[in-house]
Amino acid sequence: MKKLLVATSLCIASISASAALIVPKYDVAAGQKIVENNCAACHGMTGVSVVPTQPNLGGQNVRYLFKQLRDFKTGYRVNGIMQAQISALSEQDLANVAGYFSQQKPWGAFAGNPATAAEGSKLFLGGDKKRGVIACAGCHDPKGLGNGYAGFPRIGGQHPEYLGIQLKAFRAAGREDDVTRDQKRINDSAKEGDKGMMQVVASRLSDRDIKVLSQFIGAVH
Repeated sequence: MKKLLVATSLCIASISASAALIVPKYDVAAGQKIVENNCAACHGMTGVSVVPTQPNLGGQNVRYLFKQLRDFKTGYRVNGIMQAQISALSEQDLANVAGYFSQQKPWGAFAGNPATAAEGSKLFLGGDKKRGVIACAGCHDPKGLGNGYAGFPRIGGQHPEYLGIQLKAFRAAGREDDVTRDQKRINDSAKEGDKGMMQVVASRLSDRDIKVLSQFIGAVH
C-alpha cells in the first residue's frame, strides 16, 4: 500500500508540473517547413515513422511534444541526433513543430503478440500491487490515448521497439544503473535529481514485463 501511495503522489506531482507548461501559440505552416528540413527523415512528414526505434508523432498531444523538444534542446533528455537537429531552433520554432505534428492524423497500431497479450493487458490495465507497479492505463488511458491536459503521451499503437527502449531508459535512471547518460531518461521529473513517475514504475519492471508491455501497447488502438 505504501508503494502505491508513493506512486500516486508522484503521478499527481507529474500532472501538476506538466499541466503548468504553457505552449506558445503555434504556426502549423511554419512548423511544416521545419519538419520538412529537420524531422521527416526519422519521423515521417505526417509523424508516422518507418523506423521502429523512432517514435510516431502524428496526433500526439502538443503539450507532451513541446516539453520533449524543450528537454532535448536543454539536454535534460539526451539524444545526439535530436540535439543536432534542433540546436538552432528557437522556442517558438519548437512550438510550431509540436503544433504541426499534433494536428496530423494519429498513427495506427500493430498486430501484437497473442501469446503475451493477456500478460501485457494485466500489467497495462491493472498493474501489480505486490510490486508497487501502478497500471499504465491510469495515466495513459485504457486505450493508450494519453492525457493532453497533463501532458502524458499517447502510447497506444506506438512502435514496440521504441517503447521498450524508453522503458529501459527510465528503468536505468530509476535504479541508478551504472550506464552512460544517454542510456538513462530522467525527464519525467520536474528537476534533475528527483525520481519521476516513470522512473519509479519502470525500476520495478523486469525485462519480461517490458517486452510484454511493449508488445501489448503497440497493439492498443
